[in-house]
Amino acid sequence: MPLSDPLLLERLLLIVGASFAACLVVVLTQNWHGKHSLDHDLNGAQKLHAKPVPRVGGLGLIVGLLMAGLAGYVTHGNSYPTTLTLLVCALPVFLAGFVEDLTKRVSVRTRLLSSFVSAALAVWLLGAQLTDVDVPGLDALMRFSIVGVLFTVFAVGGVTHSVNIIDGLNGLAGGAVCIMLAGLASLSWIYGDSVVMKLCLWGIAGLVGFMLLNYPFGKIFLGDGGAYLAGFWLAECAVLLLVRNPEVSTWTVLLCCLYPVLETAYSMFRRHVIHKVPSGLPDMAHMHQLLYKWLKRKTPRALLPHWLSHGVTSVKIWAIVAVCQLVAITTPSQAGFHVTAIVITVAFYVLLHRALWVGDAPDSARLSNA
Repeated sequence: MPLSDPLLLERLLLIVGASFAACLVVVLTQNWHGKHSLDHDLNGAQKLHAKPVPRVGGLGLIVGLLMAGLAGYVTHGNSYPTTLTLLVCALPVFLAGFVEDLTKRVSVRTRLLSSFVSAALAVWLLGAQLTDVDVPGLDALMRFSIVGVLFTVFAVGGVTHSVNIIDGLNGLAGGAVCIMLAGLASLSWIYGDSVVMKLCLWGIAGLVGFMLLNYPFGKIFLGDGGAYLAGFWLAECAVLLLVRNPEVSTWTVLLCCLYPVLETAYSMFRRHVIHKVPSGLPDMAHMHQLLYKWLKRKTPRALLPHWLSHGVTSVKIWAIVAVCQLVAITTPSQAGFHVTAIVITVAFYVLLHRALWVGDAPDSARLSNA
């Protein structure tokens, strides 16, 4: 499908610039608002940064997406109603995360419920409701509207929350979501859906503006607000692609979005089933954390400063995510092959995690005794 919007490049640059400008203002004025916006907790279970950093980078993403919607409205682009409406739907989960960034007092349950509210709004305002998932038996149940709505809300909320789970290194979550959105944008282009393709591109551009200050030096963090907004945008682009293009397999889209979902599901499994601790207990055993610590052990500190350790580890994860996108977009109609690819990726992840876990014996013991 040809790119029919002659102003597409200009709009993308506008989004990148708006997002970058918003983040730059935050970084330059942090002495004024740092009491509320800086991440002062350097000793938390999942903290890998060395000094306080603003954790409100979600402002850049939401400003960029707002500019995308407004620019589309002014130029009468065919995706502006969807852009602005989807942004309205995202407000509950973004605001819950953003308030947490400022106050550190919004519970995980409240943030998860807010993601369900945002997903329900998208069902209501955009018709973003799954009616089948290419699973025999479940598809029959999905024909009942209430089942379809509940499944969609749960799935979107899960993906939204999962992106916050992987937000632990400079550029990791932002870059991973960019790559996954690029995969969905490519599928949208293949199937001739310019609206979903543009929504994906707007999300990529908004995250790129943020990442210019986040990767690799970590001048600003995505924060819960940004991670939830990025996750919700990714999840809704995936749902809208499936709803608007029934010929696209759910397994193909799952392959594109697999990494954060797999990270979250396996983290819950190893905590609750293997180690018999609460599934929500923070630890230092996510894949990116184990890779980071492995890299720090294997490389002399003088050759690998703190910021570079973040950058290199993020690239390693990005490579896994990128391979999933390449498989999905080069064989778009091969759903069976994509199921196989998902199984192989899950097996690779589990084996790699276990190998890294064994090599990280002190932290392993600490969690086992928690």
